[in-house]
Amino acid sequence: MRKYEIMYIINPTVLEEGREELVNQVNALLTSNGATIAKTEKWGERKLAYPIDKKKSGFYVLTTFEIDGTKLAEVESKLNIMESVMRYIVVKQD
Repeated sequence: MRKYEIMYIINPTVLEEGREELVNQVNALLTSNGATIAKTEKWGERKLAYPIDKKKSGFYVLTTFEIDGTKLAEVESKLNIMESVMRYIVVKQD
């Protein structure tokens, strides 16, 4: 199992309760694929460097976790389907 970080941006039109639910959904997605979540940091709403779908801001979340690399593709495919997640990036930690 390797350590990874995922940074994702939630659509700013999602209300606070919906954000919490979405963060829980992403964490549940990770754990259902065998990940161990170390920590989740909510960075809050920030201005985007460039507009995404005509939105100028987004709610940033950073999660650190450990997972088997073979399961990561399944996690990413499900993240692509989530409409409220505007962008995400998964980075392997050293």
